[in-house]
Amino acid sequence: MSRLALALSLAVTAVVVAPPNRADACGNSVRRLVDSGQDYVQKAELLLARGQHRKAVSTIREAFGDKALAADMKGPGAHLHGRAQRILALAVARSGGDIAIGMDLGGAPQSRKDAAIAWAVLALRLQAGAEPSPAQTAELAEALAHQTSGRAEAHGLLKALADGDLMPTAHGWALLAELSKERGNVEASKAAVERCVKMNARGVKCNVTEQA
Repeated sequence: MSRLALALSLAVTAVVVAPPNRADACGNSVRRLVDSGQDYVQKAELLLARGQHRKAVSTIREAFGDKALAADMKGPGAHLHGRAQRILALAVARSGGDIAIGMDLGGAPQSRKDAAIAWAVLALRLQAGAEPSPAQTAELAEALAHQTSGRAEAHGLLKALADGDLMPTAHGWALLAELSKERGNVEASKAAVERCVKMNARGVKCNVTEQA
């Protein structure tokens, strides 16, 4: 199986886990697991916001293992699982696939980076659904922009947010500046840089020349 095929299969196939023992069957045990996972996810979200992508991924992997890569998860903790998966997908996108999140997903070889980006795009697209929020739209665009075939879609998504004054993050403005300049729209690029700078977000490079 190719690495890309592996990424796609992980994005649509739930990971099989061992059946719970008697202690896990009780409500209190499930609640403790969810509470523990909540602590890990909150920590990882903070690390992601600080641009510490590798630490964010390690935190999620420590709590969820391969389960965070599964496309869908039912029952207690499903919402938490979604938050954990979002963190992994954004860490992949913002690192350009440099961070390994699982077997053959991310890391040094370009094929592994491509597979990780493909997984991130599918994971974020599934989370966005038919009626995505502005935040989900901007995050999907971040991942799409790392695929040659996805850059036009990423630009369209971000431009729509900007035109509606709905851009939620400095990351979105920075990427719109890059994609607008790429298309020769210098004025739109400059405007996006200005909006990015005004948000004063930690770890975000708003100047297009700095991103090269």
